[in-house]
Amino acid sequence: MNKRLIFAGGTDWSVKLLKTLIKKGFNVVGILAPPDSKKDRDQKKTPHMLKEKATQLNIPVYQPGKLSDPKFLREFNQLKPDLVVVVAYGKLFPKDMLTIPPLGFINFHPSLLPKLRGPSPIISAILEGLEETGVSIMKLGEGIDDGPILSQKSVKIRPRETTETLTRKLVDLGKEIIPVILKKYFKDEVNLKFQPKTGFTVCKMIKKKDGCINWRNETAREIDRKIRALNSQFKTFTFIERDKQKKRVNILESTGVLATKLLPGEYKLIGKNLAIGTKNKALLISKIQLEGKKLITAKEFYYGYKERCFVL
Repeated sequence: MNKRLIFAGGTDWSVKLLKTLIKKGFNVVGILAPPDSKKDRDQKKTPHMLKEKATQLNIPVYQPGKLSDPKFLREFNQLKPDLVVVVAYGKLFPKDMLTIPPLGFINFHPSLLPKLRGPSPIISAILEGLEETGVSIMKLGEGIDDGPILSQKSVKIRPRETTETLTRKLVDLGKEIIPVILKKYFKDEVNLKFQPKTGFTVCKMIKKKDGCINWRNETAREIDRKIRALNSQFKTFTFIERDKQKKRVNILESTGVLATKLLPGEYKLIGKNLAIGTKNKALLISKIQLEGKKLITAKEFYYGYKERCFVL
């Protein structure tokens, strides 16, 4: 295929969609990837997985700190892209950049737009307890995920779905439909569907602090959804008080909700699970980790730590 594509990605799973485009014969002439990040104690810069894959494929990689940087815009223009394919890049593209490729920017967004515009649609679908979500292939405009839609496909959210399992399903869906839609788009065989100006929802940027559990104010089902939504990227956590100090405890896996009467934060052992009191019912926990310690089972935690109540 002769159309010159630039691929802009920002997540590890965006690599899978890049590989699909290459495998299907699309002409990817450049990659936009996040700047290298500093990790571990030595703060050594680590290249993004997308950059590593592009290097293996001998595709030029661009990692601008600011998309409005004149030097980068010149380099971008010199690539003469026909189209930019965007997969969770995480930045708004400036108007000067949006007008360069004649076919514009096509974005893969993992929600059924106009629901869940914004930076965290997969996590938010689980947090909100939705029973259905999906993917939207859309044209980018100057706003946040408000452009016209080329194609959509839905998937069911299973009762014990996690962000990790739901992401896998949505990426597989993207691998299936993006190549088909791009071919139709190149032939001008796609009917654009404009999004409504009202009735849309927007999800927020998720931060580490959002993983903190409030046993008094959150219901068991809300906390259960939080654990399933956040633990693949962040951690859901609470605290115990030991030696007059608060110790952080990561709650790594929940198994469901039980109609057992416990005070908020109070816990007891039921079978192999830790039952913890919430705003209404009890939440069942199977895996847990005290800060700086190894992962242990709920039973090991119960007999190893005698506090019997988490800090509210």
